[in-house]
Amino acid sequence: MVLISGEKASMETKVIGKVTATENKPTTYDTIRFWLAENEDVRIFDVVRVHHIRNSFTYAIVRDLQFITDSAGHLANYVSSDFGDVTATPVNRRLGTTIAEAEVLYNSADIEMPVRDGASVEVADADGIRKALGLEGFHQPIPAGYISMSYGTEVPIEFEATYLLGPEGAHLNIAGISGLATKTSYAMFLLNAVQQRMGDKVSMILLNVKGSDLLAIDEPPQKALSAEKIHEWTLCGLEANPFRNVKYLYPYSQKRSTSCYSSTSLRQDILAKQHTEDRAFNYFYDVETMKEKMPLLLADVDDPQATLESIFDQIRAITVSSWDAFRANIQTRTQRGQQAGTVIQVQSWRKFSRFLQTRTSNPVFVEPAVTGTEQRRQKSVANAVRELRPGEALVVDIEPLPDYLQCLVVGDIISTIRNIKLGEDDQVDPSEYGRVIVFADELNKYAPKADTGGRSLTNVLLEVTERGRSLGIIMFGAEQFRSAVHDRILGNCSTNAYGRTSPVEMAKCPDYRYFPDSHKA
Repeated sequence: MVLISGEKASMETKVIGKVTATENKPTTYDTIRFWLAENEDVRIFDVVRVHHIRNSFTYAIVRDLQFITDSAGHLANYVSSDFGDVTATPVNRRLGTTIAEAEVLYNSADIEMPVRDGASVEVADADGIRKALGLEGFHQPIPAGYISMSYGTEVPIEFEATYLLGPEGAHLNIAGISGLATKTSYAMFLLNAVQQRMGDKVSMILLNVKGSDLLAIDEPPQKALSAEKIHEWTLCGLEANPFRNVKYLYPYSQKRSTSCYSSTSLRQDILAKQHTEDRAFNYFYDVETMKEKMPLLLADVDDPQATLESIFDQIRAITVSSWDAFRANIQTRTQRGQQAGTVIQVQSWRKFSRFLQTRTSNPVFVEPAVTGTEQRRQKSVANAVRELRPGEALVVDIEPLPDYLQCLVVGDIISTIRNIKLGEDDQVDPSEYGRVIVFADELNKYAPKADTGGRSLTNVLLEVTERGRSLGIIMFGAEQFRSAVHDRILGNCSTNAYGRTSPVEMAKCPDYRYFPDSHKA
């Protein structure tokens, strides 16, 4: 029986070749080679079934294909073609066949003995493929796509939720070059699958870092899906529908565009619709909020003497209600003779003042609106995160912001979730919050490999990946180059997906060392 297009169809078992074991290349407990019958078509990643002892079957996945002949060398082939005559037709065709190398996945009787020479090799049915890939017995399967064999079988692939979303394992990382690797597209598919299967248990926060990629995920596609695309969703056990219960956060802008005070690249008609339907808000940072989050704003600044830490402690005691007053207060501390007897030197205050002037010049640093509140629709990032509940999605647009402000917003989101989960936020009951997935693209920006642990944001992300599994904080990360991401972040991801990447990256990143050459091609 072979599963085709999700339906069972009667089909006789088809033998496509036989196992070959030689003195130089024997079969082993984990590797077999087989020759293919004439005109058979097999490709890399096909799963085959092989007859074994005790009426058992061994399943193996093809990882390399070679065509060999009885020729002693290339020169012999040249001579046999009438010494290089390209129009010559040989009287006798050379003996030749295709040899496939396959990695053993599973035996139906748990036999680990090498497969015997001459054993029949057949196409595998869908049930056998699922067992071989370890896809049976899941308590909470999450659709992850499907695998298509050259002989027509299509088999849906799932993740076990307890290993993707905790508590047994957690966190997902997707790596690959921009565009061709389709990292964001796959992440959206997986998050949609999670919402369809576990909408009553999981909420999600998505960070938009490129254009308007994620700013209309609850809208139907502009071009209707083809029958083939709908079939692919159905094959995975999902409905081809957009996300549900989505709200959006945009950077606050003092310049009013259309009817909104949002800084975004999203089309104005869609933006206005989101605001009208109470699905969009504008985030901002007032002085009182930022006094506690100042370490995140300067997360990329080296502070070997912990001078900035001392400054952060002192500014918490400053009582002002506006950014202008706050900056003026800091400016007074930069004057000589103003801070006599304190441990913080004037030069340090001047350095901090320069950072403050440049990094808080963005329109998101503003006081809460007193008039026009309905049009301005201001909401702090922390409050938006606190309001999130299972089954809902929150998209935060950080694309218009410079890198250091993106790090601030990401750190604010994750630290707020962490405080809720640890019971340190008295505004939210942790038992009502559920598990939270945070999707962040360009992960290397927030947790670079070169960081030695001094960055506040890196430390926050490390704590999430190391403790989030038990707390219910799940990180879905993506980046172009795995080699640029902190090793401890990657090491704590229980699930990894690899897209197209460059040969330079494969040589640089040790993770690719274990991939067969045929997989790297």
